[in-house]
Amino acid sequence: MVYFWFILGTAVGSFLNVCISRLPKGESIIFPSSHCPKCKHKLAWFDLIPILSYFLLRGRCRYCQASISFRYPLVEFLTGVGFVGAFWLHQGPGWGSLINQGLTMVFISVLIILFFVDLEHQLIPEGVCVLGMFAGLIYHYLEGREAMLSAVWGLLLGYFLLLSIGFLGELWFKKEALGEGDLYVASLLGAFLGWSGVLLSLFLAYLLAAGWVIWLLLLKKVKLGQYVPFAPALALGGVITLFWGDKIVGWYLGLFF
Repeated sequence: MVYFWFILGTAVGSFLNVCISRLPKGESIIFPSSHCPKCKHKLAWFDLIPILSYFLLRGRCRYCQASISFRYPLVEFLTGVGFVGAFWLHQGPGWGSLINQGLTMVFISVLIILFFVDLEHQLIPEGVCVLGMFAGLIYHYLEGREAMLSAVWGLLLGYFLLLSIGFLGELWFKKEALGEGDLYVASLLGAFLGWSGVLLSLFLAYLLAAGWVIWLLLLKKVKLGQYVPFAPALALGGVITLFWGDKIVGWYLGLFF
């Protein structure tokens, strides 16, 4: 089963690459069929084998020899690993486990899209965030009333907490500190991870973002005050919380009790 979910994940990852490439341009993710962005040549099925085709083609288009971004096999691999993780997280018999696995796979797919779109285009597709919110609300609805309330509170908490942080940052820096899209990402994290999960994921996101910015400053890749995409850190914080949140909280509480 692990191999099945990994292969399925890489295939879905191939579609996520289409979303990452086309959504920022406002293009359809269905039509036209997959083609080289340079020469526009339609790709054959053997050009679209997840991960494998990239290395067989040595990272170049078969038809015009244009370089292919390493992001393509990376997204496919990460999606495959994410699907295996979702399977591992909700192992068990019955339809309930299968539904939870599927919704978790949707959540992971949404985070992967948001990570790379914001990283490459400094843009957050709000429709993708809404999809993630719905997946989270359905996930918790199936778990019962208490879980559903946690999801709703998490959605609201994620939005308004980041809104408050952005407002304070704007007062301090005298310019916009957070984009509106970041608020939607925080909301979808809350919808899927609940109110306690969104608090941890936001905390981790700021730690990760701070470390990344310091590293970029040391390398002189950015300057103080320059905008750095925040959705990648939010996505990483969400994934860490999804798989290891309980252990992190348990470890932290163990320091005091």
